[in-house]
Amino acid sequence: MKKFNWITAFLLNYVTCGIYGLYQWHTMTKNINTLAAAKGMKTIMGFFPSLLLGCVTCGIYSIIWMYKFFKLQSDVAQANNVELKPTNSPIVLFLLMYVPVYSFYVLCDVNNKNVDAAA
Repeated sequence: MKKFNWITAFLLNYVTCGIYGLYQWHTMTKNINTLAAAKGMKTIMGFFPSLLLGCVTCGIYSIIWMYKFFKLQSDVAQANNVELKPTNSPIVLFLLMYVPVYSFYVLCDVNNKNVDAAA
């Protein structure tokens, strides 16, 4: 499973005009689904199908999927006894995604903690 450095992810996302961000979301979705399946939890839809459904529904499904993604990340962390900062709440994690730059830190940090706990 892949871990991400938030500064590298932010810079690569900027330089590639968002293409690296698509790869990052896809990889993190695979990571969290793998970790959830290992714990016997229900997995979520892959990133690219959810992206297409988001386009069809004018972005509504993207919001629902993103909440499910953060809920699953939070649940996997809780199952592994990992404390997520700034909070374990999937709602706060979801809202932090709309804070520029800091969102890359939060997204990478949560992913890396879950990957480390599974190792």
